[in-house]
Amino acid sequence: MIQVKPILTRLLLVASLMLPWATTGAMESFDRGGVITAVGYDKFTVEQQEYRIAPGAKLRSFDASRKQFSDFRPGDVIMFQGKVLNDVHYVDVIIYRTPVEI
Repeated sequence: MIQVKPILTRLLLVASLMLPWATTGAMESFDRGGVITAVGYDKFTVEQQEYRIAPGAKLRSFDASRKQFSDFRPGDVIMFQGKVLNDVHYVDVIIYRTPVEI
């Protein structure tokens, strides 16, 4: 029993030190754009893919009426960047440009 405790202690120490790297390989960046089809409190949908707004996300808008995320509506066209972590798409930057009338 005395020999098992040091082995378990070492094993727990190694496992706890490796934990931060467990999800590092799953993180992937993306850069997309499209038409918003649905808007929620902290998420939106573009092309049948749901994206969550990351804490501290930045919004860049060239339209005075679209200065906050709550101003966006279905049908708005946006470009956005973010990261995928464990199959969840987190958006870091959203760029809204006013559509040009042709």
